[in-house]
Amino acid sequence: MTPERPLGSSHVAAVVIGAIIGVGIFFTPATLARAVPSPGWVLGLWVLGGIACIAGALVFVDLSVRWPRAGGLYVFLREGFGGRPGQALSFLYGWLQLLVVQPGAMAVIAVVLVDHIIYLTGPVSPALRVGGACAAIAVFTAANMLGLRTSGRIQVGMAALKLGALALLIVVGIGWGHGAQVLAQPATTQLPATGWSSWLLFGMIPVLFTFGGAYHATFVGGAVRDPERSIPRGIVGGVAAVVVAYLGVNVAYLALLGQQGLAASTSPAADAVGVALGASAGKVVAAAIVVSAAGILNTVTLGFPFVVYAMARDGAFFSFAGKLDPRTGRPTLAVALQGALACVAVLVGSARIDVLLTGIAFADATFQAAIAIVHIRRRASRVAPAAAAWTFLAIEVGIAVGCLVRAPAQSGYGASVLALGAVAWLAWRRS
Repeated sequence: MTPERPLGSSHVAAVVIGAIIGVGIFFTPATLARAVPSPGWVLGLWVLGGIACIAGALVFVDLSVRWPRAGGLYVFLREGFGGRPGQALSFLYGWLQLLVVQPGAMAVIAVVLVDHIIYLTGPVSPALRVGGACAAIAVFTAANMLGLRTSGRIQVGMAALKLGALALLIVVGIGWGHGAQVLAQPATTQLPATGWSSWLLFGMIPVLFTFGGAYHATFVGGAVRDPERSIPRGIVGGVAAVVVAYLGVNVAYLALLGQQGLAASTSPAADAVGVALGASAGKVVAAAIVVSAAGILNTVTLGFPFVVYAMARDGAFFSFAGKLDPRTGRPTLAVALQGALACVAVLVGSARIDVLLTGIAFADATFQAAIAIVHIRRRASRVAPAAAAWTFLAIEVGIAVGCLVRAPAQSGYGASVLALGAVAWLAWRRS
């Protein structure tokens, strides 16, 4: 059965916005402020991160138009490299995403969501905290099993709420901060004695982490009507909205806290709003983070099951996951499997999952680099010039190198997960 195509460009844009704007923008600006010498560097690296995000988005647009099928990056790797290499790379990508990245991300996001609900309502027992995280996963899993139209409406609503929360931060920064003095602020006193190359490397890691996620829109390519028009408009529009919002939010942080205050903060959004509106305003920020976490939880649940569906259709996964519900057009069993694995990840423990996600950043960057290579090899670019693909490739290779330099042990763990996937690929082929 061919997947239903009820989604349009607004849904694609909502997936992009929902995937990129997670909880990172509420925390990672402090990490960046500690890594670079001045507010100019802070804003400059956010601009550079936006350029990288746009370059990657253009690559995704071209490949999505070329192969507008369910599965996104999985399909690009399979078709782009072709033959055994394409089959092996796409299997490894699906293996890593299914067993580690997506369930781990859902678990961390669900725990963050529950923690901020607890901040609003008061403390609860550890068991209730874990149960609440699993319940959040179950709610969005069930909603996404109702059909693409329902989950698409949820996604549009969540994206609008996320942008609204960031807009509130920007308004507070403009109204109560000192925006005109942002670039004249003194450098942070916590800066390590390193050179510009180190500032660039260690500054870009949190920026690119916060900008990551636009590729989620490619997962639903097979469910988008008029994909040659809707996918480019949705991806580019969604990325542009996020870039503008992120720059505005960072100006607000610097205007309200200054670079030294931002560098010292453990929760920049709460501290910035607290400076302007008082300590009780932290509850408003907590509510915004709940909304943001809920939005990205729906994004992951909406898109990734199509990768599992595509794998099953290729014979690279169990056949039960390759069936679509005739009423909803959803790969229902794949959605349920992803939700179940995410609940298992919650039970394992959020702290361990967070470390695990850091560890596989190296492996994930290698797949993004492989996607850029697919674009370069195919030379198919009505939207993205070759320079965009080369820029994207250079940045993803830079992330991989940065991970090796900054966290060699964790990067080695990510490589070991891929090695285990290679063994699984060989065993699967023989069976």
